[in-house]
Amino acid sequence: MRIILTALWALVLFIFTCSVNFHLLIRYQIVDFQFNPNPNWSELLRLDFQWTSHDWVQRKIGHFVGFFILALLASNFGKTKSAFFFTIFYAALTEILQLFFLRGGRIYDIVNDSAGIFFAYLLCLVLFRETQAVPKT
Repeated sequence: MRIILTALWALVLFIFTCSVNFHLLIRYQIVDFQFNPNPNWSELLRLDFQWTSHDWVQRKIGHFVGFFILALLASNFGKTKSAFFFTIFYAALTEILQLFFLRGGRIYDIVNDSAGIFFAYLLCLVLFRETQAVPKT
């Protein structure tokens, strides 16, 4: 069941990251994919921070939370440590794929996604270290 939930959540993240119009997706549940066979690779390097934009900040929080949840699901709440590397790879892949769907993939979003993944990892270490400790005799 966990694998199915993980795959579904990864699909949800893909839809959110590659749908052309984020507002149509949120407000009207309209998924709009438009394929671009010749992406502009320099988009990955753009540093277009918009700290004063409420929408931009919400999307960045969404990146963090979305990949935090994916890391928890994929790792079975910290039991499969290698899943954290998988989720970082998936974060990078989604940003690259955005370039092919008329979206702007950004390296700083990979960093933000990875921060959510790292936070999930730390949370699992703290919350579940008692269950991983050697039992006392």
